Amino acid sequence: MTVFKVALANLVMWIRDHYFPESFAHATWQRLAPFFHLPGLIVQGQKRVSVELRPFNDQQYNRELVMLCGRVNTSAPHLPDGRRLLFLVRDMPCPVLDEQKHQVA
Repeated sequence: MTVFKVALANLVMWIRDHYFPESFAHATWQRLAPFFHLPGLIVQGQKRVSVELRPFNDQQYNRELVMLCGRVNTSAPHLPDGRRLLFLVRDMPCPVLDEQKHQVA
């Protein structure tokens, strides 16, 4: 079990070093964990697989998440079967705000 934990920690730190912004250079697991626990949706196609992540409730985290997705997508990772892997932040509808927009218009 210890070997697995060390391998997993190394993987997380590799992802941090390669894809997270410079401000995360010394981030610990506690700082990175929210990004790895995000719920989302995986959409598979013939040429690509999209991972649509649900946004945070915090604007700063969302800015960092958008930057993270952009950095991963810029590196153009591919799965072993050749399909492109894309990360996106899902648009979350806000029914209350949408209703207010319709009333103003």
